[in-house]
Amino acid sequence: MQHSVHGAVTAKVPASVANLGPGFDVHSISLQKPTIEVTLSESNSGLGLVRVTGPYAKIVTTDPALHAGARALKVLNQQFGVPEAYVLEVNVEIPPRKGLGLSGAEAVGAVLCANRLFNLGLDMQAVAYLAAAAEPSHHMDNVAASALGGFNIISRDPLTEGPQIMTLRPPLDLGVAVVVPNIVKASTEATRQVLPESVSREQYVRNMGYVARISAAFAKSDIRTIIQTLPWDSFVEPTRAEAGSYGRGVDSKFLREEKEILLKEFHIAETISGAGPSRALWYSISENNKSLRKRKGSLIDGAIEQVSTRLQSLGHNVEEVFITKPSVKGATLKSTGKART
Repeated sequence: MQHSVHGAVTAKVPASVANLGPGFDVHSISLQKPTIEVTLSESNSGLGLVRVTGPYAKIVTTDPALHAGARALKVLNQQFGVPEAYVLEVNVEIPPRKGLGLSGAEAVGAVLCANRLFNLGLDMQAVAYLAAAAEPSHHMDNVAASALGGFNIISRDPLTEGPQIMTLRPPLDLGVAVVVPNIVKASTEATRQVLPESVSREQYVRNMGYVARISAAFAKSDIRTIIQTLPWDSFVEPTRAEAGSYGRGVDSKFLREEKEILLKEFHIAETISGAGPSRALWYSISENNKSLRKRKGSLIDGAIEQVSTRLQSLGHNVEEVFITKPSVKGATLKSTGKART
């Protein structure tokens, strides 16, 4: 069925790596690729309609009650009176359910387009806050990265309990390869449910030290410290690994062994991206290029091969690898049609 539309806005939105290392719900970073494009149009149909295209279109929901972008538009309808009749089109190039923040990117794209189309006057932090309303537990880390770009630190205002986002520019020499396995994970909300409500004092102190060290290293563009510290989470990743969240056979012992191999042999830090199962491999671009000149293969190629081989030993395969960098830019308007005046 065709519906006439009047006015359209398109946004480009990057993927993200949230729960960065030990920074569960606190640290996130934006990626240059993959990305999605989101187009929002007003419609005369009287209802909200979601359309998806791209390589993952067949496995992404178009149900407005479930789609993160449509849920974010519902929040805007309740708060700002944004029309309920719309067409939301998403060209999906971020793999779904792989821990790369697709739902957060969808929500950010929908809010940013609505902000322009209906002249809501929101700044980018407000875009992130509203997009988070479509996420499980309203967590901010992935939407902050997709909206604002860069490396993000999420906290709460001590008096109001409102969310606060601090965004830092990632080091220019920091590269990342995202290894996407063919592991089907549970929903993000399900992987949150496996985490206990409390941790030991030792785990708390250890992770606090890691998170503080990583934050300072990003502020100083200290890649060596970033790579040395990122892999070590004493709580969330080991717990999820033991619960089977990252695939059959990927328990905490297997995961730690892999991290140690990558760091010692390749000088590369491995983190689980978001709620998994994708792996993010962080490295110095200059060191990698230097190794490429001295040997047949680069450090990152060796690390990817190591991860792929270990996954295959458990009966898993790698579906895709993205060689990319952190993005200093978040979501941007790609094109605009007629906006309301």
